[in-house]
Amino acid sequence: MASMALACILSCAGARSSSTAAAPAGGGGGTPGDAGVAAADAKAERPFAKTAVEAQTLIQEQIDGHIKPLWKCVEQLRAAKADPHKAVAVDIGIDQEGNLLGVTAANTKQGELDPTTRECMFGALHGLPFPRSHSGVITVRQTFTDEMIQQ
Repeated sequence: MASMALACILSCAGARSSSTAAAPAGGGGGTPGDAGVAAADAKAERPFAKTAVEAQTLIQEQIDGHIKPLWKCVEQLRAAKADPHKAVAVDIGIDQEGNLLGVTAANTKQGELDPTTRECMFGALHGLPFPRSHSGVITVRQTFTDEMIQQ
């Protein structure tokens, strides 16, 4: 019985990037039990990550490859808040099967992520072939900030 509990704890333990403070609390967009979404996700080829670091790297590559749609979500949020330079940081959660769990605000002190922005980002990332792993839930923090150009 104790070995079963230990196995459950190890399989449920999440790995995090070193800059991550909290795991995502909820998704955005999909409804639980939506078989059509699960079937579409299963069709995508998902690499297997041998380590948590490899999983984080593969997840970050997928995010970087789809950064333009994510920036559109940020631009919409900035326009809605009338803050053209608002910094936005989100946590993106991926389960051990490579499924997108959700997108949440990285800093819970600033409140929840705007629902429209969360749905926009979830839509931009949903269905991507994130890696499978034995590392449990992997959370990756993505930050969107303006950078000063030095001359």
